[in-house]
Amino acid sequence: MPLKSYFFKLLILTLFLFPWRLYADTPYQVVYLKNYNAPDGLLSSRVNYLTQDSRGFIWIATDKGVSRFDGQHFKNFTSADGLESNECFRIAEDNYHRIFFYCNNFRVCYYENGLIHKLKSPQKVTVLPFANFFFNRYNELCVNYRLSTKVYHFDELNSRRHAIQHLNGDIYGEDGEEITLSQNDLDILEKELWAGQLSYQTAKNNTKPYRLAIRQNHLLLITKDWVHVYQYQKSGIIPLHKIYFTGNVTSVYLTGKNTFTVTTVKQGTYIINYITGERKNYLDNHITTSTLIDKENNLWFGSYDKGFFLSTNPEVKIINKESGLANEDVLKLDTAGGYLFAGHVLSMLSYMKLGAKQISSIGTITINQNRSDFNRITNLLTISGNRIMIGTDNGIFGLNVSNDNPASWHPENYFDGPIKGITQQHDTVSFISQNAVVVLSSQFTRLKGYRFKPIRMTSLTWYKNKLLIGSLYGLYQLRPNTNDINYSRILARNRINIIKCLAANNDVCAIGTEAQGLFLWAGKNIVQFNSPLISSGDIRKLVWTDANTLWACTADGVSIISFYNNYQNYRISLLNTSNGLPSDNVADVVRNGPDYYIATDQGIAVTQNLGNTNLPRPIMINDGATGNQSSFTYGQPVVFNCVALSYKSMGKIQYRFRLKGVDKNWSVAPSGEKRFDLLPPGSYELEAVAADRFNQLSSSLIFKFTVMPLWYQQLWLQVLAVLSAIVVVFLLVRKYYQSIIGLQKKDYENTLALQRERQRISSEVHDDLGASISGIKLRTE
Repeated sequence: MPLKSYFFKLLILTLFLFPWRLYADTPYQVVYLKNYNAPDGLLSSRVNYLTQDSRGFIWIATDKGVSRFDGQHFKNFTSADGLESNECFRIAEDNYHRIFFYCNNFRVCYYENGLIHKLKSPQKVTVLPFANFFFNRYNELCVNYRLSTKVYHFDELNSRRHAIQHLNGDIYGEDGEEITLSQNDLDILEKELWAGQLSYQTAKNNTKPYRLAIRQNHLLLITKDWVHVYQYQKSGIIPLHKIYFTGNVTSVYLTGKNTFTVTTVKQGTYIINYITGERKNYLDNHITTSTLIDKENNLWFGSYDKGFFLSTNPEVKIINKESGLANEDVLKLDTAGGYLFAGHVLSMLSYMKLGAKQISSIGTITINQNRSDFNRITNLLTISGNRIMIGTDNGIFGLNVSNDNPASWHPENYFDGPIKGITQQHDTVSFISQNAVVVLSSQFTRLKGYRFKPIRMTSLTWYKNKLLIGSLYGLYQLRPNTNDINYSRILARNRINIIKCLAANNDVCAIGTEAQGLFLWAGKNIVQFNSPLISSGDIRKLVWTDANTLWACTADGVSIISFYNNYQNYRISLLNTSNGLPSDNVADVVRNGPDYYIATDQGIAVTQNLGNTNLPRPIMINDGATGNQSSFTYGQPVVFNCVALSYKSMGKIQYRFRLKGVDKNWSVAPSGEKRFDLLPPGSYELEAVAADRFNQLSSSLIFKFTVMPLWYQQLWLQVLAVLSAIVVVFLLVRKYYQSIIGLQKKDYENTLALQRERQRISSEVHDDLGASISGIKLRTE
């Protein structure tokens, strides 16, 4: 924005030097923000605009092209793919679901069916920095600026011709709204602009721009200093209220329900409800350019130099270094004396006052120990008398916080040695140190120690007046009221091994293991909870926040198991970065009234919402170039591509495929591409579903396709080949048998000829002999 006056120069200088004064009345929201930048696949770190299309994809306009984001992957488009220019300023979707891009050469192009198309019309489009860019109900390209709507009509886009009622005063909205302002309405608006020193000329040179926006029956007069909300009626506009904001404003856009966003230089983004006036500020000390509230109610923030940020649950507040926390890696949590205590490494204990609307100042106590290494806070336990017991790698300490004066708090050392677990019953405190269980009295004097064999104890808890000891070699039971050491292993038949944590209430005991998940032990019944039902099978900490709610902390988030019907039924919710936690690595949980404080290695999350209730299911979309192809030739690779949209899962999507009638089980894949190389000819149905991070399944997506045989695999040709083979074989066999019969006939004829010859010879010999005998006889007579 050009600086035309000394006033503007002074204003910008004041913004950079004293930004807090301008936004002092608006609380700054510290929430978990997932950052996506150029190294993640985004074309550029400079984001000009963000929008979501009707299918659910997020489109990002940058100075180096356009990116489409599905929650996992970026699909990028540049001038090499058909964009008019790499620098894109606005994105809009028309009524035919084509995505249009406004580039820096005043030309418009659009995306359809996987390709970028340019318009044939040479008409140029002008969109000033403070104007918006959208399609109206007639599929005409509209630009709202000053007190009018500039309409661009392109016949090739199938824009509908309609009668223009008035030359001035026709205003269009992004959701199909269309209103006509009377001359009296325009006079009211111009009078208000004149009072604020805004005019046609200031808008033209962009020094003090303004425009109108219509959302249902509300008309908004938008400037860089305020937004005046009117109720529109045909009889005339009715002023409702005027919302002021200050700072170096870069844009004002309507997004979400009854809200608009204000992006600024170095003061982040305002999100303001123009009905109630409620406002929130995010991304302080950032240059923001665009803001989007998507269909899942996630917040997207575009920035000038850091890509864009995603907040999946802005209702979860974060306490971190920006809030004053000395160390974001929080190991343990507890509350005492109206304060929240957080244990860290290096023997640091942070504390903050509870009950204030805003996070109070955070103090730090350092526990002096003899060793500089192995000095983590391993346990925090509040006991009677507003005292908190602090276990470390080098000893156990007590802190009396009954005096509401942190300066008077001084830790007292009661025992030296590594502490692995602390529990209380009545007036005694028991804890694990090395290979022994030590019991302290209410006056913190040592009563008794019970030495164990080296079973590597990890935790302990009281359950039905029995002290249970968890170890890497199973679960043990100890009766410390006896004079002799009396302990024995229990639940060995249930194969419960490598126990890491225990938590019990009056009715049940929860047992956390390293790889088997957790076991709920209630009398003779034992129920196991393991992944994927809960976040992970490796349990770090178990916490009962009330008699029926169990929290299981893991390195993959925290699982909340809500029991009812006397622990016979339950409901499980998952909390992780997709719900707004700053990290999946959860170490501890503590409750204070309606608020739950969750310790992670990236700070403390504060929420009142227990998990993934009423979360939207993932949406499956056919996104392949071959998705519309239904016929393939044998030997041709058959490839299908689908995308599951679930931005709350932050890319953690599991795809499942099966050929109906062929596969008995689902095949699992990390991506939505399914490939077949040598499917036999035939008709098939490929079914695809997606599971999000909370084990919710999408609706099925069916691909119907046919694999056509090659020419030599055609049925008629195969039948003909078989018949031909049969005929050839028949002829060969016939010829063979004919030759055999011919040979047999010839042999028979030869035999007959030989026999006749023999008979002839025999006859001749007989005749000759008879004649000779007759001659001899005659001669002798």
